[in-house]
Amino acid sequence: MDYQFFRDEGSTPVASCEIAAFGDWLSHDIGNDKAKVDELIAIVDSLLSAEKKHVEFVSKDYRLQLNQDEVEIAALFIGFADEDALPEGTEFEDPLLEGCGLDDLHHLLLAWQEFIQE
Repeated sequence: MDYQFFRDEGSTPVASCEIAAFGDWLSHDIGNDKAKVDELIAIVDSLLSAEKKHVEFVSKDYRLQLNQDEVEIAALFIGFADEDALPEGTEFEDPLLEGCGLDDLHHLLLAWQEFIQE
């Protein structure tokens, strides 16, 4: 997975990823939280070593389903409990669902960890 990290005008770390959901997730849900990054790396390591077979990780705006081969990221629907509660004229869309290989996520997290420590 291709990615690029930079800091915005307020020095907040921002990730731009080939798979947009991962960039948004890193930028807004994980951010500078080194403990979360460490926790995620430990989760990935436990899957890569076959210590675990499946892990679900839920953050503020996203849910990750991780297994020993791949990762699926889904945007959580925020703001309305059901479609009927949406304001008139608003269309309900299915949550964003994308994925990548577990190794790709591992490399992304290690690079993000290094970037936010600078």
